[in-house]
Amino acid sequence: MKPFTKGLDTETQLLVAIGSAVASGCIPCLESISGLARAESIDEKKMRAAAIIGQFVKDQPANNMKATADELLGTHLQSAAVQVGCPVESEEAPAAVEDESNEPRKACGCSS
Repeated sequence: MKPFTKGLDTETQLLVAIGSAVASGCIPCLESISGLARAESIDEKKMRAAAIIGQFVKDQPANNMKATADELLGTHLQSAAVQVGCPVESEEAPAAVEDESNEPRKACGCSS
């Protein structure tokens, strides 16, 4: 693979790209970049480390928001169990509605 820039070697660029793909939540990017990295014989442990760092970077704003909401609003978001379902969905709300595409979605706007 030809490096994107002269400032960093190919391995470093691909590892940064893996972390960035994870941090941005871009699955097609991660699939493509990990394939390029494997084609360059980049060590799997290094790729995993780059992904872990990317996830850490992604999680920090959410963790900071939870702490701030707990402090300002008295919520307990930092210690709450992970929310699996839609927090807006209730027995009073319809389970699904259709939009312009006639695709069912939850009443709050979450995808089904």
